[in-house]
Amino acid sequence: MKQNLQQRSSIIGYGLRHIQAGLNSLGQLSRAPIATFITCLVIGITLALPVALFVLLKNVDVLGQKLEQNTQITLYLKPDVNASQAAVLLKKLNDNNLIASARTISPTAGLEELQQQSGVSDMLTELQNNPLPWAVVIVPTSDQQTPAALSALSDTLKQLPEVAAVQLDSSWIERLFALLTLAHRMTYALALFLGMAVLLIVNNCIRSATQTHQKEIDIIKLIGGTRAFIRRPFLYAGMIYGLLGGIIAWQLVDLFLLWLKSPIQHLISLYNSTFQIMGLNPIDTLLLLLCSVALGWLGSWLAATRYLLSRRV
Repeated sequence: MKQNLQQRSSIIGYGLRHIQAGLNSLGQLSRAPIATFITCLVIGITLALPVALFVLLKNVDVLGQKLEQNTQITLYLKPDVNASQAAVLLKKLNDNNLIASARTISPTAGLEELQQQSGVSDMLTELQNNPLPWAVVIVPTSDQQTPAALSALSDTLKQLPEVAAVQLDSSWIERLFALLTLAHRMTYALALFLGMAVLLIVNNCIRSATQTHQKEIDIIKLIGGTRAFIRRPFLYAGMIYGLLGGIIAWQLVDLFLLWLKSPIQHLISLYNSTFQIMGLNPIDTLLLLLCSVALGWLGSWLAATRYLLSRRV
């Protein structure tokens, strides 16, 4: 029983020391509000750029998936294929697990569509025989909406005995995938570089703080203060810098998206789309704040540890 009470008292004391260090750091920063705000603002702006790019890429990914779902493969059947053979082929294609839907276009319907699109209906009506074959328009399933999968499916469909030619315009999909891959890697690289910049900003602030409180540190050392005890207030200061910088970055990204929302929605409406631009969800926001606090902690730990080693504390 006595041992349990001692353990509980030790845990409570440890927690109180951390609370005291955190409040002390908060008080120190509040005594220089302008310098603290400028530092947090710089951290926030530094973090806001990769986060804004991440949000934009997330929206582009969702929009790209919606566009990919409209990808179609057109099969042009051989001239000797009649209506009953086309119906049999249509049923076979609809039973395929890789195909979401399929529909046939008769030669007559194809000619009418061509007349409407080409604007040369008078010339086409003078044709004695309809030169168009039966066609089948296929929409692949969502898991087949990648360049490699579409190419493989097209090659498979070419082997059907009724098919004369296959039309698939997949070049734009390949370009979209290539651009998204490049944009994602650039965003990750930018986030890495700017994360290092946040480390340097916090490191410089804490290094200046250690120089300012050099006499206090020497006194704590003389009365037996450990490295962990000396370093603790600086760690909390770095975490506060990171937290406030993350909150500023969060608000800057929200303002940025609010500023862009109206023109983006207008542009999307011109394409008859109902896509809604997405911002930071709660999980994204939590990850942003955790990363900013972690960067602040790491930067302050490096600065405080380097100072203590240089002073041989």
